[in-house]
Amino acid sequence: MSFDALNLPAPLLRALADLGFESPTPVQAEVIPAVAEGKDVVVSAKTGSGKTAAFLLPVLSAILARPDPNCGARALVLVPTRELALQIQSMFEQLARFTPVKSACVIGGEAFKHQVASLRRNPECLIATPGRLVEHLEKNSTDLNDLEFLVLDEADRMLDMGFAEELYAIMQRCRSEKQSLLFSATFNHRGFSRVRSGLRDPLHLEIDHFRQINESIEHLKMLADDETHKLALTEALVLGMEDEAKAFVFCNTRLQAQQVSNRLRAKGVRSEYLHGEIAQSDRKQVLARFRDGKIRALIATDVAARGMDVEGTDLVVNFNVPFKGEDYVHRTGRTGRAGVQGRAVTLVDANEWNRAAGIERYLNFRMGVQALEGLEAQYKGPKKLKKSGKAASKTKRKKHASAAKGRKATKPSVARSGSSVESKSKGKGQQYRPLKPRRD
Repeated sequence: MSFDALNLPAPLLRALADLGFESPTPVQAEVIPAVAEGKDVVVSAKTGSGKTAAFLLPVLSAILARPDPNCGARALVLVPTRELALQIQSMFEQLARFTPVKSACVIGGEAFKHQVASLRRNPECLIATPGRLVEHLEKNSTDLNDLEFLVLDEADRMLDMGFAEELYAIMQRCRSEKQSLLFSATFNHRGFSRVRSGLRDPLHLEIDHFRQINESIEHLKMLADDETHKLALTEALVLGMEDEAKAFVFCNTRLQAQQVSNRLRAKGVRSEYLHGEIAQSDRKQVLARFRDGKIRALIATDVAARGMDVEGTDLVVNFNVPFKGEDYVHRTGRTGRAGVQGRAVTLVDANEWNRAAGIERYLNFRMGVQALEGLEAQYKGPKKLKKSGKAASKTKRKKHASAAKGRKATKPSVARSGSSVESKSKGKGQQYRPLKPRRD
């Protein structure tokens, strides 16, 4: 199938050709016709599947088919993070480059008054994070009275981040005739029932199950003794890349991200770190330098695990094992995009073995085991494993053995009828009634 078969306007087809997109991905082939028919959709698709274009193309097509320069915002895309919002706006500008349709990005960390000025230009599409958009709605900087499309991208992540009340407040401000498009990795979140109540008989599309591992990525794990060993492994992995290649290194804490970046810089690697406490303007600069190839390694917390599509990212290193399977999918999804081969290496120490095994079981796959010559770990993994792949607990076995031994050594005595048993505890003895014989 080609994009021509989806009945897209000529300006959009021209933009797609310039971007080198020849045919739609499976999610695009399913979602675009459904949205064109006016249906609400609920979509599950894995990262890197082309879902951003899957909702932007039909929205742009509808706006171009019914131009109305005097109305307010006609489409709203809500996302969990600033980085994802900027990524979507970048894709919007590329797709809409041959059209008069404009967008505005409304996210935290940027000057409020500058965003007000952008909103006054009456853009057709708003791309926003929930918290900042609620601020603008409360201060009447914008309204959603003319909204035709509401897109909730990575809705599960927004709920996980505590944006439930903001989501509900925004949905109540939208006009009831809107068309809703919901994209999420999983639909089992307890907050989804209320979100889905705002959709009209939605069509459910499961293109790729969120637990489906990207086959374009080689998934490996390396055993590590401690954090110092992990630093040495990360350094060797990054230095071992080809000259033009880029790497993401994900850490669970801000301090670790800074430490890894400093270690790589000391070895001559152009690297920067990124986490939630860095000013938005600085985050933009770091990401721009990474995309331009001025930075070879970007060390980040999970703030960059979603929405970052950087060409030439060959390697993802999990300095720490992620806390959840979904986080593993999104971290490793920074490589192996659009069918290009990538590599994801997770560093696992003794305290993280069970968490890594839990992720493997949850996602129904196994990471290959690899070691770097000269940097092999003394830790070789658990001696005994459960069926789940987790380490067998020695403590539990010892407790069970001790309990069994105690039961054998201590045999309960039954007092004869008419006798009494005296307590051996300190102080005054206590008389008990005789035990009755059991009748089995």
